[in-house]
Amino acid sequence: MIVILVYVPQVYAVAPSIKLDGVAIGSAFDNSNRTASATLTTTNANDVVVVIAQCGIFQNCASCCPSPSSVDNITSIVDDGGHTWTLRAAYTPPHGRPIWEYFTIADSPLSSDRINVTWSGSNPFVGFVALGISGANTQHPWDPSRKLPATEALSSGCIDPRICTISFSAVGAEDLVIVSTAINDDQSCQGIPPFQNLGNAISGQAETDYLITRIGGSNRVSFTCSNSSPVTILGDALQGPGRN
Repeated sequence: MIVILVYVPQVYAVAPSIKLDGVAIGSAFDNSNRTASATLTTTNANDVVVVIAQCGIFQNCASCCPSPSSVDNITSIVDDGGHTWTLRAAYTPPHGRPIWEYFTIADSPLSSDRINVTWSGSNPFVGFVALGISGANTQHPWDPSRKLPATEALSSGCIDPRICTISFSAVGAEDLVIVSTAINDDQSCQGIPPFQNLGNAISGQAETDYLITRIGGSNRVSFTCSNSSPVTILGDALQGPGRN
């Protein structure tokens, strides 16, 4: 009699290697210097650091103003570490609130790294969220889907002044998905699990949420801001290691 033993390895769920590695929130009502600051500390080297900025003060935020010189815009991002910041997205819909997304690579952990965001325009109020993300692909940080960054605005696609949904698919699993919502002076978005809230850069007006897509799960992402007053939404995703 011949006995054949077949070894079947057990399969365990593996925790995602991409993860959040620090959050800092800055805002300023500044009529003179037009600069908001925040201090970010991280624990890992080779983080992708993302800054998402919004101008505040209700719905339009000067994006609809007739004079181009009065339109709000981010003019510079500098930090104590001297990193080079690259613009990833600038969503400035007509009659909506602009959202800007910048990123850099931090070769070393950041220790109380002060980040200064400076802007121009007629609006004196800007807030931003800075995120350190560990385990992202530092050579090609962003998910290559042609649908990203994904955008939605009350003036174009939101079906109701109190609710707005943004949906997209990432190319691969183990992405860290970031969704930023500009709110027209109201409470935070309600009912958004599995997203986790990262805080409000401007109380009642700017929100950022995130989730990590799971290996073996669906790459379809849907975010709904309800029971609030969403004006503009920007969704994006950083890809994990090992993807080109």
